[in-house]
Amino acid sequence: MKKNKLTPGSNMMWEASRIILPEHKELMNYYQKERNRKTKPELAEEEVNIISQQLSESKLSESQITVELFRDFDQNAFKTGIVTKFDTQLRQIKLDLEDEFEYQNR
Repeated sequence: MKKNKLTPGSNMMWEASRIILPEHKELMNYYQKERNRKTKPELAEEEVNIISQQLSESKLSESQITVELFRDFDQNAFKTGIVTKFDTQLRQIKLDLEDEFEYQNR
């Protein structure tokens, strides 16, 4: 006769190991999420210079520019607006997005 976990004589001591504590479940979810994290691409110095030039042109000529915003887990976002301020040291830009202002990391 085949024994299952509820059959008398089964080793009930190990049955409790099937329970997952909330802390363990939280850790498992965290690790699963982290496995899907994307790595931010490193830009070559030439690419950084080109981007800085385009940001300057947008600010000086008050022309619209579209920037791509990196997202760790989701698809990258795109924002279009006029650059009102940018700081290469802090790697931030301020865009005028039709009635709203927004700081974004580049």
